[in-house]
Amino acid sequence: MFDILIRSGLVVDGSGTAGFRADVAIEGGRIAEVGLLPGAEAATVMDATGLVVTPGFIDMHSHADFSLPVWPSAESLVHQGITTAVVGQCGNSPAPLLKETRDQVIRQMDASMGRAGEPLPWERWTSFKTYLEDLSRVGTSLNIVPLVGQGTVRAGVMRFGPGPANPEQRARMTAAVAQAMEEGAFGLSTGLIYPPGSFTHAEEIAAIAQPVGDRGGIYFSHIRGEADTLLTAISEAIQIGRESGAAVQISHFKVAGRKNWDTVDRALTLIDEARAEGLDVTADLYPYLAGSTALSALLPQWAHEGGKEAVSKRLADPRVREQMTVSMQSEGFAKDMEWDRVLISFAPGKAEYQGRYVAELAQEKGKTPHEWIFDAILETGLRATMVTFMMSEENRLRELRHPAIMIGTDGMGYAVSGSMSQGLPHPRNYGTFPRILGHYVREEKVISLEEAVWKMTGFPARKLGLRDRGLVRKGRWADLTLFDPTRVADKATYVSPHQYPEGIPHVLVRGEFVVRDGVHTGARPGVVLAR
Repeated sequence: MFDILIRSGLVVDGSGTAGFRADVAIEGGRIAEVGLLPGAEAATVMDATGLVVTPGFIDMHSHADFSLPVWPSAESLVHQGITTAVVGQCGNSPAPLLKETRDQVIRQMDASMGRAGEPLPWERWTSFKTYLEDLSRVGTSLNIVPLVGQGTVRAGVMRFGPGPANPEQRARMTAAVAQAMEEGAFGLSTGLIYPPGSFTHAEEIAAIAQPVGDRGGIYFSHIRGEADTLLTAISEAIQIGRESGAAVQISHFKVAGRKNWDTVDRALTLIDEARAEGLDVTADLYPYLAGSTALSALLPQWAHEGGKEAVSKRLADPRVREQMTVSMQSEGFAKDMEWDRVLISFAPGKAEYQGRYVAELAQEKGKTPHEWIFDAILETGLRATMVTFMMSEENRLRELRHPAIMIGTDGMGYAVSGSMSQGLPHPRNYGTFPRILGHYVREEKVISLEEAVWKMTGFPARKLGLRDRGLVRKGRWADLTLFDPTRVADKATYVSPHQYPEGIPHVLVRGEFVVRDGVHTGARPGVVLAR
């Protein structure tokens, strides 16, 4: 007798091949049989008639490491069908933390992540190993693929100062990355528009990524620019992979800014050319036309030097504000920004800002957009976040069809109630994967169901080297998602994001239901995966 028998579903197995009617038997947390099993018996039998049975979705870009220690059930992610999340992205990982710089690094990460909920229990870990042990001890509702953040490592060694590392500093950073790889990291991430990643040259990154390449790991990068500098930024990421020997994953691929939209073909061609050269270069995206990040990301690079306290001091100085305004108008993330397309999504202590655009908020206060932004950043302790509408739907369709692109939320584990229900986080936190299946597969027919599932499961599993996940095959772990292809849809919106999707009634992790009949079971069978 099996533990669980899922009968009569349409199995789309994650390989990209056509779906087929079959039963799926589970025993001991693994898939025991896939096929027609008319005489089989099980302790739990589920009729999956009308449902698609797929591998659990793999979120290739997540910041759930900043929510899981205090909200391990990760409802907004598992309700999407996500069973594994790649965390430690954009140069930010909660570890390792060095004794002499620990407090400053923590303050900066607390501010830059700009999330709702309870403070992280930073006191529970120091090394990368002890952070992963803490996650294992807490228990999570999904599996974790951890990365070590270059920003965290560099801030630990060099604080938040600009300029290249000296030989001793570079050696310390390289050793820290090597140790994290030995302790379980799958690779290194960078966030090259955020300090201190933005202060780092490519040659230094390639050097400290050498332990990643040596161990067959992956270099994940929020590249140095997704607008005017997109092409050179993609080229830089590829070159870092070439020099370090690491595989490359370009994070949340996008072409930002109306005047840059026509560069999409050249950007995708750079990836194609690298792959033709034999390099393992891929990317991920979320299916929305807006991005989201900290409001402070609009400040010029030089304004971030020294960390949170130094930034606050500059923002309080009228003369420095004038200098920042000039810089923001000519370079960086804020250049050419359309302020009527910048939505405030989280503003602790200033909830009245949430759900409104910078242009109207500034006008209401009789301020320029820059002046209003400076004040809002200070008023919220640098924790305010924004949603910026900057992508083209035509490009999104082209990108989604590209064979080197996977799917990622760029989100955390939120919930419709409790401390993680505050603010107006980007709807990608709740709707990324069902939006692909409902809007782009069923309604728009941009890609087939089988191709979408491949991009969500088999493809990322292959990239990550997860040999026992990503396919519905005998012997694999029973990470499974069951959804109704006629109903699956995202419900989260920019002004009302805290809504779970519909049409995904069942999600299993390691053979245990974490969502059953549309309700989170409270189970935490997830594990930190081994590289």
